[in-house]
Amino acid sequence: MRLHWSICIIVTLLSFTACKPDPLSKALKGALSPDENNLVVFGYCQSCHIHRTLNPSEHLTRVRPLYDRVPYTTTTQCRACHLVAEDTWYMKHRKTIFPAEVVQNRYTDHERRFLKDNPDLTKGTK
Repeated sequence: MRLHWSICIIVTLLSFTACKPDPLSKALKGALSPDENNLVVFGYCQSCHIHRTLNPSEHLTRVRPLYDRVPYTTTTQCRACHLVAEDTWYMKHRKTIFPAEVVQNRYTDHERRFLKDNPDLTKGTK
């Protein structure tokens, strides 16, 4: 009988830990501080073999001038340009908002949401 209760308690505790929110999802929604968001997103990007040696400060310096408007030209947050979407089967798909897509206004909804969450980025740009 004790074994049965022990197994039930262990299964219950494991189910609670399985419901813990994904830190990447929290970071991309802006639920963490900007520095924590960047650390989580950067760690996720480095988990890919292509981006293993990515240097975030060099990346920002090199990429920001390629864009033509806020928030991309002033942000210090990875999530301004990098998204991760989930499909029906909870598979994550990485997405980068490239400068050509910004020029074509493909992500204006994302820009508005991002600027609404980060109003300090628009100061001094008018």
